[in-house]
Amino acid sequence: MDFVQGLSKARTKRLTETEALFDEAWRLSRSKHGSDFIIYHPGMFVLNGCRGSYHAVSITGTLCELHCDHCGGLLLKNMHAANNPLDLVDFAMKAFNRGDKGLLISGGCDRKGKLPWLNFLNAIEHIKKKTNLQVTIHSGQVGPTEARCLKEAGVDQALIDVVGDDATAREIFHLSEGTATILKSMEALIRVGLEVVPHILYGIYYGEEKGEQQALEEISHFPVKKYVIIVFTPLKGTRMFSVKPPDPVDVVRFIARARLTMPDVKSSLGCARPGGAYRRKLDLLAMRAGINSLAIGCDYVPTEAQKMGLNVIFKTTCCSLD
Repeated sequence: MDFVQGLSKARTKRLTETEALFDEAWRLSRSKHGSDFIIYHPGMFVLNGCRGSYHAVSITGTLCELHCDHCGGLLLKNMHAANNPLDLVDFAMKAFNRGDKGLLISGGCDRKGKLPWLNFLNAIEHIKKKTNLQVTIHSGQVGPTEARCLKEAGVDQALIDVVGDDATAREIFHLSEGTATILKSMEALIRVGLEVVPHILYGIYYGEEKGEQQALEEISHFPVKKYVIIVFTPLKGTRMFSVKPPDPVDVVRFIARARLTMPDVKSSLGCARPGGAYRRKLDLLAMRAGINSLAIGCDYVPTEAQKMGLNVIFKTTCCSLD
């Protein structure tokens, strides 16, 4: 067998194995979760002139001391700034009065990966007492005391990025304790009864898979109802702008493996992923591999989902909500 024939047969075998993996993930997803497929439209994005009803707000404005290599604090610029508790309450009351369903509270981190939650507990408690808004937070790294206080203040849901590789945690996210601080934070949040929706950022180690499967294994030990997969997206002005995103097929292989690892847990493809032709390919393959929902789908998604026999449902919230 010459070299070219060898490559051709290896590629054919890989494609066949991928199809079989997608088929298994699809069947498992349908048997465990039915045919409903949710397309989310969160408030951070405008689509066809419409904006969702779940806006994001930063309690540190554009300030972030951690400066992760893939973000550098740039994502905070797309959020409304609420630098003090009064601003946060004002933002929430305006959201409530215009009929929003909830808000996502985020912000920049200090050098330990923490947000200033203790300064905003009274504001969050006031919001929960005066409105019916759902409150979701990007938790960052928290200890037992912060987790308990967030729960008592009325936070409904916590989102946390889970990394399975120490080198990635230290080099990209600049967390000196590596993955240990992430797992401790997740454990603290779940222990106090907060709903936690872990996020796995695929390809964050310079576009390569490195620790994502380990992150899945770690998450599988916790009682979560949903996890979100997001994809490394190069941002202009960051240290990783020149890094190429991972191959969409590799992302979807991981989505399929995630279904096999956690068959009873719902999965979503988050809004943080590359756009254009990349997104179109990724979205269609992700549905093929049994993803349960996605945020801001490409134009083809509703039609293709219906062709697959899925029951399409539209929601104007973050994809972390069920």
